[in-house]
Amino acid sequence: MITSVRNTHAAQARRLHRASARRRSGLALYEGPRLVAEAARAGVLDTVLVVHDAESAVRGAAEAAAQAGAEVLACAPHVVASAADSASQPGVVAIGRRPCGGQIQGRTLVLIVDGVQDPGNLGALVRTGAAAGATLIARTPGSADPFGPKALRAGAGGHFRVPVLAVTAPDDLPPPAAGAALYTASADADLVYHDVDWTAPCGLIVGAETAGVSQVWRQASRAGVRVPMRRGVESLNTAAAAAVILFEAARQRAGRSTTTTPR
Repeated sequence: MITSVRNTHAAQARRLHRASARRRSGLALYEGPRLVAEAARAGVLDTVLVVHDAESAVRGAAEAAAQAGAEVLACAPHVVASAADSASQPGVVAIGRRPCGGQIQGRTLVLIVDGVQDPGNLGALVRTGAAAGATLIARTPGSADPFGPKALRAGAGGHFRVPVLAVTAPDDLPPPAAGAALYTASADADLVYHDVDWTAPCGLIVGAETAGVSQVWRQASRAGVRVPMRRGVESLNTAAAAAVILFEAARQRAGRSTTTTPR
């Protein structure tokens, strides 16, 4: 059993708290039984540090990782806590490769995250996009690292279900997303979100709550769309607005709407 926080694997896990270390290594840090189990199913794990007398959910995640070929190391609780990015004791942390999210497939529905700097919000957007059937999530410069520990935790496994790519400009979108009709989420837009035909190849651009969507992406969009709210409410946060709009797209794509896009 590992009892020293200076252990090589524990030290490597701590280095992965830093974005620079994640970029150089191509690795990510997975924390908690749910995320470790998801990563095990995806086959991306290398090393797992688990509390030696952990509860059943944690043991189950460690066993899944071992069956997937990862090295599983029993540790004292303080060693796992030292390796974790979160303040709470996750019981298990794992070092592994970044999730690829699978191939881009299906009717194009791209979510473009422009300058969202909070990793929790970015992770929530990945989770929402995956749940609503997005085929691609694109992150622009200035956004948080989607593969950081906090973003991965907030993503709740969504990173394994939809590709998450970095793009610098609209021209960088890969096909078939490059030909999609893009709409910008904006609280002051004239067009209401449910008046758009989301069944066509399309995409939603969301920005930071203070700065909004950058000019280059606004110019690439067909129109702005808004979510109507009660008078006196300033706006929804980015993740909430994206959820409302993307699930309208999911509803339409399930065949329960016949809306048309204004010209």
